[in-house]
Amino acid sequence: MGILRRCAALLSATALTGTLLGVPAARADDFSRVDRAPVAGAEVVLSDGRRLGTSLFSLRVGARESVRAYAAGADEVRPHTAYVESAWEEAEGWSVTARPGDPADRARWIVSHSYPSVDLTELSADLPAVTLEEGQAIAATQAALWHVLDGVELDREAGNAPAVVALYDFLVEGSDSAPDQTAQRSLSVSPSHVEAVSPEEPLGPLEVSSLGGKPVDVSLSGAPTSWLVDGDGVQVAQADSGDELYLDVDPSVPAGVVTVHLRGEGLPLPEGQLFTGRNGVRTQPLVTAEAGRATSTASATLTWQSQERPAQPSAPAPEAPEETPQEGPPVAAEAPEAEEPDAEVPSEAGDRNSDEDLPVTGTWLSGLLVIAGALLVSGLIILLLGRKRRE
Repeated sequence: MGILRRCAALLSATALTGTLLGVPAARADDFSRVDRAPVAGAEVVLSDGRRLGTSLFSLRVGARESVRAYAAGADEVRPHTAYVESAWEEAEGWSVTARPGDPADRARWIVSHSYPSVDLTELSADLPAVTLEEGQAIAATQAALWHVLDGVELDREAGNAPAVVALYDFLVEGSDSAPDQTAQRSLSVSPSHVEAVSPEEPLGPLEVSSLGGKPVDVSLSGAPTSWLVDGDGVQVAQADSGDELYLDVDPSVPAGVVTVHLRGEGLPLPEGQLFTGRNGVRTQPLVTAEAGRATSTASATLTWQSQERPAQPSAPAPEAPEETPQEGPPVAAEAPEAEEPDAEVPSEAGDRNSDEDLPVTGTWLSGLLVIAGALLVSGLIILLLGRKRRE
């Protein structure tokens, strides 16, 4: 019976390990990639003399969904880099141009009034005596985006086709009067971080915001003795846009860190949305040039810790005469406490330049552990039965 008890304990531990490793992890469709060769546009000549190629990229934003996108700046777009949808206000480095208007609003106006959101025939009708080709429309749209986002100027005297200059002027001048809009990500949660000391009530609230009116999946990773609940204290696994979420923690756990994961599939993705490198990877941001549907994710971190107890006053030591020599060897000074290591900085290596660096998920690893545990338990049971037969 002792062997059987040990077998049961081993199986339980294996199953628990698999469960812990099976927490939500990034999947292949939780981020975006440039999924095939871009459509080449015409070359443009800039006012500083540079001659740059232009491209219309294809950005995979879901398991089977792709949208076309332009580069936000004149630098090269790195292939195979992982992208995620980002808020315009969180992006840094946009140049200030002499023209009025918010760069994000102007970029959104440009892509919604140009190719491919507008077909070539309709776009040519807005330009006097011009018939646009696809390569020229791509070049003019890309140059206009570079202008409002990166301060680039098109050379009007050399090297650029009249059709490119005409569409460029139409887009730049039209975006001057772009309406002020509050860009909303397809899925977000606010705030992104919550801290509490000795919480007596559930931590929160976290407000969910999503497009499309579909519920999104919500889950936790981190401390096992915590639960995601709504305002009534009911545990939840999905949330609608506008819902408030709370983290209910076990009061016996003095401290913890929990990450709330949100994931929605088939969420509407408008044109003019910004995509940047995942986990801070440096690559040229992309601006979506048409509407589509995306698999979107968001997360928030909640931390709590117990309040430090005040130090107990120690009994006063008896006063010694000033001239009495100190008996015994001198007391060594206490060594300073070792500093905690800095928080781990996300590596760029996992998100760049190769399809081999897709995120490792917990699903296959936990499955292997459970299978290995089951095989080990089966072997021990067979060994026990064989021993009983010999006896």
